[in-house]
Amino acid sequence: MNEGIRIKKMDGSLEIFDKEKLIRAITATGAPREVAIEIADKVEKKIRKGVSTAEIRRMVLDELEKRNPEWSDNWLFYDRIVKKRVTFEKGKFVEVKKGHLYLGREVKDIGKKGLSDLEEIKGIIDELEEDLKHGIPPRTISSRSWVLFMAVLKSKELPKKYKEKAIEMINEFRRKHGWKALEPKKPL
Repeated sequence: MNEGIRIKKMDGSLEIFDKEKLIRAITATGAPREVAIEIADKVEKKIRKGVSTAEIRRMVLDELEKRNPEWSDNWLFYDRIVKKRVTFEKGKFVEVKKGHLYLGREVKDIGKKGLSDLEEIKGIIDELEEDLKHGIPPRTISSRSWVLFMAVLKSKELPKKYKEKAIEMINEFRRKHGWKALEPKKPL
């Protein structure tokens, strides 16, 4: 429908709208592919030349929130841990323990994108553990550990041996809480 429509990225550059890329991003939240396709179809019908990725992001987050708030939270969690992106939405503040933080009206990128080392992954796991102690529901933490697992698999910064160690760390955390270990579906 909107083949060739250019969308405006956060850095100001233009890129052709890629529906399949959007579907992959939505499924990374834990949403089933069928739901991701429905949301992507809905977004595709609304986009026009020059629409920003921030506007598309808002549309997707609204749809995820309606269907399953956990998926919406997972999107924001992924944005923070992988894209180093923070936001202020719906009255929620985001705490950033390192780097500089400036919250304008929308979304801001902070730091270099991607998971870069095992210490960073250990820090995220420690944060999940802390969130669990502070009353975040175990189901949410389990889901976030799955999002972290997916981020490790997709990381272009981590060498294979670090990915293997990161998966081991994530699974150790999951087993500690009685959750099933996660296994890659294809070789790293």
